[in-house]
Amino acid sequence: MRIQDIARLANVSVATVSRVINNNNNVKEETKERINQIIKENNYYPNIIARNLSKNENNTIGVIVPDIKNLYFASIMDGIVDEANNRNLNIILGCSNENFKLQKKYIELFIEQRVKGIIIAVTQNSYDKINFFDQISSKIPLVLIDRKIDKQMPGVFFENFYSSYGVIEKFIKHGKKKIGFLAGPQTISTAKERLDGYKKALKDNGIKYDKELVLYGNFTLESGYNLGKEILKREINAIYISNNSMTLGFLKALKELNINPESMEIATFEDNEIIRFIDEKIVSYDIPFSELAKKSIEILESLLKNDILDTTVEINL
Repeated sequence: MRIQDIARLANVSVATVSRVINNNNNVKEETKERINQIIKENNYYPNIIARNLSKNENNTIGVIVPDIKNLYFASIMDGIVDEANNRNLNIILGCSNENFKLQKKYIELFIEQRVKGIIIAVTQNSYDKINFFDQISSKIPLVLIDRKIDKQMPGVFFENFYSSYGVIEKFIKHGKKKIGFLAGPQTISTAKERLDGYKKALKDNGIKYDKELVLYGNFTLESGYNLGKEILKREINAIYISNNSMTLGFLKALKELNINPESMEIATFEDNEIIRFIDEKIVSYDIPFSELAKKSIEILESLLKNDILDTTVEINL
């Protein structure tokens, strides 16, 4: 069914139906109710994309995350959806699965659909593609979240360096000297900053960095499990794990090897319900996802208005 058919059935003009669909108040209530009833009875859904193209505007923003299965990014999305609803914005979600080509495809799709702007946590192989992101940001407002790239681009990020530093220093104050570290891919800014915080805390407290106590994974449960089995062969009395998925994998390795979790202190970057349920003694940060969501949409809207303000925000934990 087309908008013309709705107009014919309601015995009104196409323009009147269009005003009702777009919530324009300049229509009699009786007419509005009649049109809405016909729309409902005929299961009519307006072509949003075509409407955006004709009006050259949109009330939708595109959001791209690298791994929607990861509770961390699911929580980020949950916060963005809530904030968007508060601002009467619509959301289109793309999941890149850490694949740059798929990420590029989503960005191009969003631009074709004329979204207001794009909020994106980039893939781990995006860091040598600065020119690409420069070109995109010249076409459409682009706000980075969580992960930085090697350029000052608008974005909202959680503080990683001192957060990790503080946890390691706490371990040391508890008398721990053999502190293992399960790191994420060093092409991802968050993973690198967390490892740098670990190294600096050791140095500032007179403990020599031991590369044998640092293993590198890819932020997945499987890598946490495999690295866990490996690092548990070594002499450690505390461990920091870079993200929640790897932490779950590490805990699986502990159970399989029949090692009591209380035999060492365990910390991870972000808190979540699953980790608390498994072991409430694991040290972690309560991440303010709602603040990241609010700030990222605020920056996006300021870019749309060409407002001059600080478009790079780091949120302390």
